[in-house]
Amino acid sequence: MKKLVILLIITSMIVALVSSTIFAQEKRIYNDGVVDYVPVGTAFSITAEDLESGIKEIQVSVDGSPFQTYTEPIILIEEGRHIIVYRAIDITGNVSRESIYTVVVDGTPPDGLVSVIGPKYISEKGIYITSESMIVLWAEDALSGVQSIYFKLDENPYIAYTEPIKIEEEGLHRAEAYAVDNVGNRTPTFVVEGYVDNSPPLVAILPKEDLISANGKYYTNRDNEYFVRATDRYSGVKAIYISIDDSPYALYSGPFRIQSQGLHKITAKAVDNIGNESSPVSLSFFVDVTPPVPEIGATVE
Repeated sequence: MKKLVILLIITSMIVALVSSTIFAQEKRIYNDGVVDYVPVGTAFSITAEDLESGIKEIQVSVDGSPFQTYTEPIILIEEGRHIIVYRAIDITGNVSRESIYTVVVDGTPPDGLVSVIGPKYISEKGIYITSESMIVLWAEDALSGVQSIYFKLDENPYIAYTEPIKIEEEGLHRAEAYAVDNVGNRTPTFVVEGYVDNSPPLVAILPKEDLISANGKYYTNRDNEYFVRATDRYSGVKAIYISIDDSPYALYSGPFRIQSQGLHKITAKAVDNIGNESSPVSLSFFVDVTPPVPEIGATVE
């Protein structure tokens, strides 16, 4: 007498609308080589066939519960590992051998993380990186495991993430990412906007009084003051440094004077908050502290 008892597993499909693009996010069964993983809502149907007297009933036990007559598909809503034991009885009372099916129900999407390796700066105005910064996407899933991470940059379509991302073009960018596990559970979309800043600050050295051009040189007096200004389009200026007459650079803190006689040179540079450093700019001039010497001469006619 031959009896055939079959367990059928039926999953559903969901459709997710993300950023005006429809992705068919199919729920699926995943086997890691040891056990099946299924999403919440999976229906387990059991059928049996008897080639002689016919089937009287199918009995099922879930997670060690007493055997009960199977009447409708089994739906497991609790996450974790479950054991379904099932058997069939024919009309004459013959009982099939018990079949054991182990399954893990996974209803939780992966955990995800976005990090930046390399230059980065975060302020109340935004997030700033450079083209040397690497954006790293990471996800893990405690049950069925991560199937894939997907991301899109600006108006480009979603693609599978395979390696750290670099953004070459300077300016404002918008990135979106999500992860899917092996049974189709999907994370919410993570959205971040930030700036790529590759440009150093612009630096200018500004005397309070205009320098005087004479005899092919620039002159000024000992009381003149010198200001250094720096501007940065994106991340902002972090620090300005100055050097006087090729001395080591020092942090600029405010206007200053040069009161010694002779030729002098002011050199300045600036660094922004992401680490971009400007090229040095210089201003050379002659400080004249020596008053003229008047002379009087007399002639007799």
